[in-house]
Amino acid sequence: MDSSAEQQVTNVALVSEQRQRVRDLSGFRKAHSVPFANTERTQSFVGRIAADEIGEDLDTRFHEFRKNFSFKRSELLVTEPENGEGAISTPWFEYRITITHDPHVPSEVTWRRQITQFHDPVPLLSPEFATVFGMVFDTVEFEPPEPIHIEAFIDSIEDRDDGAINLEFDRQSTWCELTTDLIPGRLLVESDRVAFVTNEPQLPARLLSAFFEFRTQLTGLECF
Repeated sequence: MDSSAEQQVTNVALVSEQRQRVRDLSGFRKAHSVPFANTERTQSFVGRIAADEIGEDLDTRFHEFRKNFSFKRSELLVTEPENGEGAISTPWFEYRITITHDPHVPSEVTWRRQITQFHDPVPLLSPEFATVFGMVFDTVEFEPPEPIHIEAFIDSIEDRDDGAINLEFDRQSTWCELTTDLIPGRLLVESDRVAFVTNEPQLPARLLSAFFEFRTQLTGLECF
């Protein structure tokens, strides 16, 4: 990762998402019912029955952060599980875990783990960081500073007529997806979100390098 890419790391998030059945959450009891719709009440329910699992995840990360990064107690600010969310803020980054009741499949939830707010990109390249997070993340996300005009972005790609870039988009031009044989992964672009998703989880430094390499392929395109 070159120095210019390192500067951009502070604006991105490393993300991992997994789906799970509601009934498989550790706090689900025989007296409970699997939700048949998504409401604020069901979100509160899944957050409550997943609180122990969130707490266990935070315990593991807390121990790993102290052991591998030598953080002091006062340097680790823990947000205890509440409403399906918990977090640990460190001098280098913030780690956050959330559980969300799926709005389309009410019998399932989505676990999301992410690292954001990088105060210093250098630790991302360290062996210690790879030891702690290993092959966890498969996605790099960032919010563009200004909304992306998807139609203009699509037009820029098509006008470029680059045979190395494969392009897909919906008929309303609300999103587009880019792939290239040069880099294993896909770039999803929406007006307020860009996400680079690899085919399988990667070490953090390798994931970020692939993301910035993909962005390099798009240098000079309008709106990006």
